[in-house]
Amino acid sequence: MQCIYLNADGTLSPTTETLEQCSGFVLVPSHDAASYVDSIQITALEISESFTWGFGLIIFFGFLSYKAKAAKMVINKL
Repeated sequence: MQCIYLNADGTLSPTTETLEQCSGFVLVPSHDAASYVDSIQITALEISESFTWGFGLIIFFGFLSYKAKAAKMVINKL
């Protein structure tokens, strides 16, 4: 990665500044940029997977509460 500045005439000037000191732009290698985009991109598979987990948990806990209610009614009848 390298720090660069955009000049008034539209040209780029590379500098030897460290990334911490850079107040201009930073050039990033293409594989780093691609991995960053991949890490923040949400796919349709991830959306459906999250929906399935959320909906499944609601159904599961609803079923569990139904079974607990049924068990409570059986115990009260004894």
